[in-house]
Amino acid sequence: MSLRRQIRRARGPLLVGALVVIAALVLALLGARAGQGLLQPDGVDPAGSGALVAVLREQGIRVDVATRPEDVLDAGPATTVLVAFPGRLGSTGRLALAHAGADVVLVAPDGATLEDLVPGVRAAQAPPDLLTTGVVPPPGCLLPAALAAGPLALDGAVYEVTPPALGCYATDGVAPVAVSGRTVVVGSATPFTNEALDRDGNAALTMTLLGAHPRVLWYLPEPGADGGTSLVDLVPRGWLWGTVVLLLAGGVAALWRGRRLGPVVAERLPVRVAAAETTRGRAALYRRLGARGRAAAILRDDARRRLAARRGLPPDAPAEALAPVVGKDLLDGPDPTDDAALVRLADDLDELLGDAAQRSSTRQDRRTP
Repeated sequence: MSLRRQIRRARGPLLVGALVVIAALVLALLGARAGQGLLQPDGVDPAGSGALVAVLREQGIRVDVATRPEDVLDAGPATTVLVAFPGRLGSTGRLALAHAGADVVLVAPDGATLEDLVPGVRAAQAPPDLLTTGVVPPPGCLLPAALAAGPLALDGAVYEVTPPALGCYATDGVAPVAVSGRTVVVGSATPFTNEALDRDGNAALTMTLLGAHPRVLWYLPEPGADGGTSLVDLVPRGWLWGTVVLLLAGGVAALWRGRRLGPVVAERLPVRVAAAETTRGRAALYRRLGARGRAAAILRDDARRRLAARRGLPPDAPAEALAPVVGKDLLDGPDPTDDAALVRLADDLDELLGDAAQRSSTRQDRRTP
């Protein structure tokens, strides 16, 4: 088959594969871009928090960034610790926050963080019409940040609150903001983002939460730093979906183009070569190379194999076991020095094989009654 024909046949699969790769890359880039800068203190995109940090610093509040649990241990009572991604916290990170002695703001924490750090607050199911009724709930609590913000309609997670905790902006028994001791839980990251900071009372809520002390520690836990997140969590969701698409496409292509094994058929050889011609050709090669030792070894190995079979011995039987039948020097002697010596060796081996065959036939005749 010509190269041009092969390329023409493979054109369809190559086009499908290229389209799949392009689609996977687009999904990966969109997925990676969607999470870029989320709650990053220097993020200038809509999901970042650069505007909030800039306003805090204009108010004279120091904003530091931490990524390790040991950085949180030194926070102290004059610091507010904002945990941007509580789901990344492992047991070490949660233990560090419990002993930090600072005010803590948790943004959309997971169940393990709530259980360890926020007594009386548990995740709940949001009512289906929470944001569609048009009702903006009042604070309903004495949290200074909520009182400063006034009525707010917050999206995100909601919580069931039991004493000693307090709920803010409660609707149908669940609240998007909860307070327990020195820890405040906010079920949504939206109020902290650049895009939503100037909406309603988001600025008052976040500024009051984070501006109560002269220092804010913006805690961005490193994924997997203490076993809280696996390596897969570091991969953008788009790349994971792209990998799945590629695997599925590869499977479909394998089923489509895979070879179907049918019945076994005999392959017709283009040329038939007689065994005698093969033997003469190999002998001619040995003669041209002067490989008398190799030719003699082949003759002797064949003679020993045939003699051993006649005596009921294994093929690799030593020459001593065959010595009663033939001369040991003939089987293990030196290599021939010229062509004449090689011919004599072949004749002697033929004669010995013939004598051995005759003796074996005589023994069979004697055993026959």
